[in-house]
Amino acid sequence: MKKPLAFNYFKIILIALNCFSVKTTLCQSFRGISTISENEAWFSGSQGTVIYANQSGKSFDTLSPKNFKRKDFRDIHAMDQNHAIIMSAGDSAVILKTNNHGKTWQIVYQDNRPGIFLDVIEINNKTGVGIALGDPLPDSLFNHSEKYSTSKHFVALWTPDYGSHWYPIPNGSWNLATPTLSSMFAASGTSLVYNRLELDKSQKNTKIVMDFYFSGGGDSAADVRQVILSFEMKNPKQTLQYLKFDHHLQFPVGEGWGVYGMQKLNDRLFCFGGNWKYPNAKDSFCYLIQLSPVEYTLGKHKIKSSLATSSFQFPQSGYRSAGAMHYSQKLSGYYGISVGSNGLDLIQFDRTHGKKRKPTVALQKITGLNVCSNIENVYWLAGNKGQIFRFTAQELSLDR
Repeated sequence: MKKPLAFNYFKIILIALNCFSVKTTLCQSFRGISTISENEAWFSGSQGTVIYANQSGKSFDTLSPKNFKRKDFRDIHAMDQNHAIIMSAGDSAVILKTNNHGKTWQIVYQDNRPGIFLDVIEINNKTGVGIALGDPLPDSLFNHSEKYSTSKHFVALWTPDYGSHWYPIPNGSWNLATPTLSSMFAASGTSLVYNRLELDKSQKNTKIVMDFYFSGGGDSAADVRQVILSFEMKNPKQTLQYLKFDHHLQFPVGEGWGVYGMQKLNDRLFCFGGNWKYPNAKDSFCYLIQLSPVEYTLGKHKIKSSLATSSFQFPQSGYRSAGAMHYSQKLSGYYGISVGSNGLDLIQFDRTHGKKRKPTVALQKITGLNVCSNIENVYWLAGNKGQIFRFTAQELSLDR
């Protein structure tokens, strides 16, 4: 049921002409964010919490589904103020959908397999085609003919109808776990971005066409994997075709290192990471990957896409789970922020180099951040203890 969010329910700080702060002892952690305009955003998190912010954060609704207080909704995708999808991570997997601004929520997917852990959801708001990925599960657990196999595949689901129904995508080398990509991270729901998620209709059949990047970590490095795949809706297993490309990124050796969040902007893929166990590690860094246009042939179809051709490291102030960038025409560069448990960085890139700038004293006091998102020059941030922030690029001093 829709109800106003009482100001003593969680902590919100808005940097504007009149700054105000309301503090409580709320322990919810927000990791899911979906911005639908400069003034509206959805948030999801622990203890089954779902929040909708309106009027630039001056108005809030609590839209948490009933009977799901034990769920940690790590990702959310909103189509508008009425339609949204939320995804839980761990302790069985569940995906819920609302069509009426949270008045009711419908279970559209549920998975109780041991070890199931969903990480990310993305849906194309123009076509309704979407994808959800989760950590790898052993083939031997679910296929008797492979009981001696040591291979694992990332859990993969697809939807043709804005998340109302979900179906498994057939396994292949495209979602095979490897030493350099053995896990994903559900720290911010931003470990997957796409070029295409769409329907290809003809007189004989309807094909699903997907072109996306997903990332995570491994024992000795981290991969950003690009996948281009297609299959017929009526017969996915027999008609699956795909291409796979891994772009290796160097990280320190050890569990937990890798890419936690990404954003694609023009011909660049920004990758933010580190290790959540070491929030202040000096050898944490993010990557900028240069993408070049290319045309692939998949079966009888030619697909225009982009290929990762080069990358370079960029220093950051510790572990970062997400980032948000925008392109400034005025300054001919990319500007934005990256966030993590120990705070945030202000960053800027030109074509070949990047640098970070020291935040203001007020911004340096903000810690415990998990996720951020932007629409052009407006940035929404969220984190632990019920924190939600809204800034403009000017208030962050990005476009100076």
